[in-house]
Amino acid sequence: MMRRVAGLVCAVVLALTWAAPAMASVNILALEQQLQCPTCDTPLNVSDAPSALRIKAYIEEKAADGWTANQIEQSLVAQFGREILATPPKSGFDLIVWIVPTVLIIAGLGAIPFVTRMWTRRAKHVAPAAGPASPEEIARLEQELRRLRD
Repeated sequence: MMRRVAGLVCAVVLALTWAAPAMASVNILALEQQLQCPTCDTPLNVSDAPSALRIKAYIEEKAADGWTANQIEQSLVAQFGREILATPPKSGFDLIVWIVPTVLIIAGLGAIPFVTRMWTRRAKHVAPAAGPASPEEIARLEQELRRLRD
C-alpha cells in the first residue's frame, strides 16, 4: 500500500515537473500586451478585431503546445514583420528610438538655465513704456473708432 502511494506521488510530481515549464513558460496576457493587432494597431489584449482574435488563438495554441513566449513572438514577427511588436526592440538600429528621446529630454532640461538667463537679460534691455498719448494720437484714435462704427 505504502509503495503504491509513494509511486503515485512520484508519478504526480514527475508529471507536474514535466508540465510546469510548458505551462509557466508563456504569460499569455503579457505577450498580448507586447504585440499589437496588424489591423487596428492596438495592443492584442484590448483588440477585438478578427485578425487579433486569430492571433490570440494562435498564441494560446502554441502555448499549449509548449512553445516559449520568445518562440511565439519570433514566429509572429516572421509572419507579420516587426510592425506587430508594440515597442521596438532595444537593440541594433531600433535602439535609436529609445536613446534619442532620452537625450533630447536631458538636453532640454540642461538648456533651461541658459534660456531663462537669456530671457532675464532681454527683459533688462526692453525699452521703457511710452508716456501718455498726445492730443494728435487721441484725435486719430477717435477718428478710426468712428470710422469702424459706421
